[in-house]
This record gives sequence, structure tokens and C-alpha cells, in this order.
Amino acid sequence: MQSVTTSRLEFPLHPAEESCPYDYWLPWLKNLALEIINQTHLSKRKGYKYSAEDFWEILILHSLMDLSLDEASDELNKLLWQKENATRRRKIQPRQFLGELVRRERKCPNGDQVRKYRQSLPLWILNRLNDMIFDAQLNYALQNGFISHQIDLLIDNTDQWYYGSERFPQNPFLTKGYNGPGTSRKRNYLGLMIKSKGTSLFVGIHLIKRKHSNVPKILHCIDRIIQHGFNVRAVIGDRWFPTYELLSELNPRGIHYIGPYRKWKPIKRLLERYLKKDIHYIQSYIVRGAPKKFYHLPGIHVWLIFTNRQGRRLRDIRQDFKQRRIDLTEAMKEIMVMMTTKPPPRCKKAQQGWASSICQKYDRRWQIETGFRDINRLGPPSNAHTNARKLTMRSVQYWLYNAWQIEKARRRRQHNMLKSWKRGPTLRQFSFIQTQLRLVEKKI
Repeated sequence: MQSVTTSRLEFPLHPAEESCPYDYWLPWLKNLALEIINQTHLSKRKGYKYSAEDFWEILILHSLMDLSLDEASDELNKLLWQKENATRRRKIQPRQFLGELVRRERKCPNGDQVRKYRQSLPLWILNRLNDMIFDAQLNYALQNGFISHQIDLLIDNTDQWYYGSERFPQNPFLTKGYNGPGTSRKRNYLGLMIKSKGTSLFVGIHLIKRKHSNVPKILHCIDRIIQHGFNVRAVIGDRWFPTYELLSELNPRGIHYIGPYRKWKPIKRLLERYLKKDIHYIQSYIVRGAPKKFYHLPGIHVWLIFTNRQGRRLRDIRQDFKQRRIDLTEAMKEIMVMMTTKPPPRCKKAQQGWASSICQKYDRRWQIETGFRDINRLGPPSNAHTNARKLTMRSVQYWLYNAWQIEKARRRRQHNMLKSWKRGPTLRQFSFIQTQLRLVEKKI
């Protein structure tokens, strides 16, 4: 089925898409970025011909359509000329300038000009830009009923391999990595995502320095979310996040932590007692900080849950160990240690359901892993060299991921649609439709 836009462009639409129009996400993100730049008192004009709006259009199109900066600028220039000639009987051709190389008039800046503009943005502007855009997307989703005030916060790290010549003292954001494709250097990003009513949205992306803690960034994001009226029920992270520094800050805020715990020597002793002496699979434990920094502070009371996430029962593992089918090391590997600050009920019958609910809630953490993989598909690796430019292009991908998730949430609320289409557009469909809507003069 063909749909004719006001600019007389035709593109195919699936039958169920007619009852679910797409929003103007590309201009929305661009206008929001320009509004924040205006609040930070940066210049909107870049040269005598182009404005900051033209540069942000190419930056967002670059991430949305999986194009390089040169390809995105050329594609936008071609689309703008098509829009200019859409209602003309006599078509206007771009002027050709004199010189050895073939140069023609453009409606938007070229790739080199966009790179220079991207390089001029300082890091503090990008951090403030991220906070305000993520907050605007959260408020938009809340007002439309896609999320509620009760949320779970997922945290995780993602890496981006580095192939340049800089090293750690020169560049503080480069860390040592392993199993890299041809390199051992990488940049470490901290991602924070909320989960509410079946919708997942990123609320923060930070570039972490080497040998620096990521806890201040996590607490900054949590405080920002709380100020907007959200109630964080739990923070869900991987095994390297539950440190004394983080847990001591979550308890005063009334936020529980859920996640696996590393098998330190005290944990291994508990596992050995569990396998040999049949102690309970829920154990109380005290987390203490480093003596040099937290020697004067009391420990934090947490609860450990022994479980197996691969379908085996704990009693089967213990029986195999006692019958010497597996040794102690193999038995410990099969047992996963979950840690939480949420106290269990007193009734022993209710403790089993409580432990099962804690482990099932941790399964939601894989949503942020899926988000990282989708973001890697959203755009090509940027050729930016500086940390600020890398964070710029990475942030644009996170904004577009949120726009895609909001569009999928909008689809689920539509009526009179096929069940298969209520799942929302794929990433490729979303990118294609957004580029076509760039040429439409009004909302469809």
C-alpha cells in the first residue's frame, strides 16, 4: 500500500501502520537539544550560512540511519533539494562553483564542517545535555502513561574498544581490556536504565575515568530521578556493583539492591558449610568497607541466597557432591550467590517465595544488555578521537533508542490492530519511517 505525503513522496506502509501514526521524533530530539544549548548560552550560529540546527540534524541522522557523517550530510542535502523541488514545475538545480574540483551549492553543511562543530562541544555541556534530554523523555513517557512512578533501576557497564595511540596517563578515560579484537585498550561507559510497565528507557550514560569510582554517577542519576517524583524500588546490577560505598548510600534513600555477589573467601566458606553440613540456603551476611577508608563505619546487613540459574535443584547438587560425583570446586561453580538488602519474611514457608521473587526480579537486568546490543546496531562506530566527541555520538544513540522504545509503547496501546503489529516497529522500520517523515510538512 502506498501513502502519499504532502511533499508528494511515496513510500510503502504496512496496512496496520495506518492506524498508528509515528511521532516527529527527529525534530523533537533536535529542538530539545537546541533548547538546552540555548540555556547554556552557546552560539546558535556557525558561520554565515548554517545554524546549530543544521548540524544537529546531521548528527541525529548519522546515528539513526547507520551512515557516516559524510553520507548523512549528502543524504540530507539530497532530501532537502527534493523538498525544494517537490511543488515546482521547473526544478531548481544547485549552482556549480568554479575550480578544479566539482563543487555545488548545498542546503546543509558537509561532513568536515559537522566534525568541527562536534569537536567544539565541551564535555560539561554534553553531561548537562544528557540529563535534560533523558528527563524530558521520562516526563513524556510518564504523561502518556507508558511508565509509572514505580520503577526499577538497572545498571551495567559497556565497553568501546580503542585503536588509537593514546595511553592512560595521557588519556584518563582509557582502561585496560582483555580479549579485544586487535587491541587491549577501551573506553568504559556506565549505562543506567529504568524498567516500568513493560517499557525500558535509558536515563543516563557516563564515561568513567580509569581508577575512578562509578558510584557518584549512579547516585547523581538516582537523586535526579527522585527529584522528578519517581520511586526507585530496587537497583539491579551485576556482581561488581555491590560495594560498601554504593550500599551505604542506598540504605538512607530507602532503596534495596538486588544482584549476584562475588565468591570471596568468606562466601566460599559459607558454600562449603552448605554442601557439607546442610545449613539453610538463605544466610545473613555483613558487608564491610575497606579498612583504610571506612574503618570507623559499621557494616551493612545483607542476605545471601544460594541458587542455581541453570535449571538444577540445590539438593541435587548437594547430593552429587556427597556421593562424590563432583568435587567441591565443581559444586561451588554450579551455585550462584544472590545478594539483596531486602529482608526476608520470618515465616520459613514464605521465605521460599521471597527468594524466588528476588531471583526472578534479577532476570530483568538482561534488558539493559539487550539495549546495549540494539544501540550497537543503531549506528556505525564513530570516527571521533576525543572523549567529548565520542560521548556526543554515543549519547545520540541512547536518545534515539528511547524514542524507539516510546514508539513501541505507543503501539501497544493502539486498538483495532493485528497482534503482531502491537509489538511495535523494528529498529530498521523505525529508522526508515523517521527519515521519510523528515520531509513531511505536517504530522500525519
